[in-house]
Amino acid sequence: MTQMEQLKRVFLKDLEGVSTLQGLEDLRVRALGKKGDLTLLMKGLGQKTPEERRTLGAELNTLKDMLTTALEERKEILEENSLKERLASETLD
Repeated sequence: MTQMEQLKRVFLKDLEGVSTLQGLEDLRVRALGKKGDLTLLMKGLGQKTPEERRTLGAELNTLKDMLTTALEERKEILEENSLKERLASETLD
């Protein structure tokens, strides 16, 4: 299993377990932040040959887009659930 496949698998598994917006942000930083797992893989592209860079760069960009989309979708779900909980807990005047 490549590092990218492992990162994707672990990220998606962890994403399922996130139940708060803060937890989601922590996961985003861990994967996509300045010192995140994906960022470190992208920094390693400079040591590859031009052909490897082209191929791996495209794969990493695709993975980054997928991770970003998954984060956005999960954020929408968590925000919606938070709003529902707030509305349910409020009492009518």
